[in-house]
Amino acid sequence: MGFKRIDVRDINGFKLGNAENQSAGTGCTVIISENGAVAGVDVRGGGPATRETDLLKSENTVQAVNAVVLSGGSAFGLEAGSGVMKYLEEKGIGFKVGERNVPIVTQASLYDLDVGSGDVRPDLNMGAQACINAYEGIFDHGNHGAGTGASVGKFYGMDRAMKSALGTFACSDDVLEVGAITAVNAFGDVYNGNNNIIAGLLSKDKEYIKGSISVMKNHVHGEGGPEAPDIRDPFKNDEIVVTNEVDDDGDVNTEIDELSIKHDITDQQNSADIQTVKTSDYEAVSEEIEDNKEDSRSEIDEIESKIKELRAELESNAEHHDTLFKEDSVQGEPDHEPIPVEEMGYDVPFNTTLSCLITNAKLTKTQANKLASILHDGFARAIKPVHGTLDGDAIFVMTTNQVEVNFDAFAALATDILQYSVIDGALAATDAYGLKASRSIIGK
Repeated sequence: MGFKRIDVRDINGFKLGNAENQSAGTGCTVIISENGAVAGVDVRGGGPATRETDLLKSENTVQAVNAVVLSGGSAFGLEAGSGVMKYLEEKGIGFKVGERNVPIVTQASLYDLDVGSGDVRPDLNMGAQACINAYEGIFDHGNHGAGTGASVGKFYGMDRAMKSALGTFACSDDVLEVGAITAVNAFGDVYNGNNNIIAGLLSKDKEYIKGSISVMKNHVHGEGGPEAPDIRDPFKNDEIVVTNEVDDDGDVNTEIDELSIKHDITDQQNSADIQTVKTSDYEAVSEEIEDNKEDSRSEIDEIESKIKELRAELESNAEHHDTLFKEDSVQGEPDHEPIPVEEMGYDVPFNTTLSCLITNAKLTKTQANKLASILHDGFARAIKPVHGTLDGDAIFVMTTNQVEVNFDAFAALATDILQYSVIDGALAATDAYGLKASRSIIGK
């Protein structure tokens, strides 16, 4: 009896609903537990917009929640939670306080105000509509709910970003049920299970996915600089330092540090096998040779000749290297020209990937919080970079608390499922709001 994939809507004890404004590019997703679910949360991003997350701390009174809301609209979108609360109150659902039921609704919002119309955000009415849809079974992944205006790869702002969406993944062994709902709206890029980038920062021509990591490494001091070369860089060697500088005409000038070499020519190779040594070693050898230069002039001449040969070879390779990047349409252009600070994505205030894991595994509130913390490993596997100052990444856990599990084994399974839901959030997206989705790029 192994695990098989199921529809996340088939997990018992939960109702899932979306509501969105497609023209405005925003929406919300609600996960309802009428009887209350033991819950936990872990917020890692530097720019969160949340509601009632303190309630979920292990030491606090309330042990179960009635709904988790994931929404767009940034902090404005938190109003949708009030709509969910009002709807559930009218159905008599909530934490009993005297003669009243107080629905326990916790929420996190992502930033999608730069997609569609930023003046329209999830509000009280949209939150209530998401609940109505949940009871009617209206829910789907893709450009729906909190994923309506989601996007990724925003280091250069929205111009080179890609469309992402609401992702889901769930499985069961006919006893244990576990699934994840994730609104993928990351500053960084999304990678699949083979660590291949599937959505993120586009190239200048928007024909292939450039990726954020290699670009960001050249901006550690804050100023613009040339984008990093791709993995085929022939100078990727710690012992050879090659510096590319761009002049006013856009030409690349290559400077090569002084090197000392050892060489060994064999008949089998019919070529020079050159090995570099550190500059300090070169200086030491040079001093020794200088002391004995009258007896070693021929050796010095030979070494200097080899240095000239190596320099010529490296300069020739540098020219070929630059031509390769300019002409290669598959891996893409190197974008050598300096990048102005205003184009580095600082105009994008917030991003945020939001997720809710739902299950019937038996967990305490403390374990639910610990699991939410562990689940961020799923974010880290699928999103690079993640948990930045411009993200508000949050993960909720909800469980109906029925099936005994080994916590560590279950955490490992749940982390995989959360990772797959992020990947689905990239693959389920469709082109919208001028942004290309993964399915429009992959396979070109």
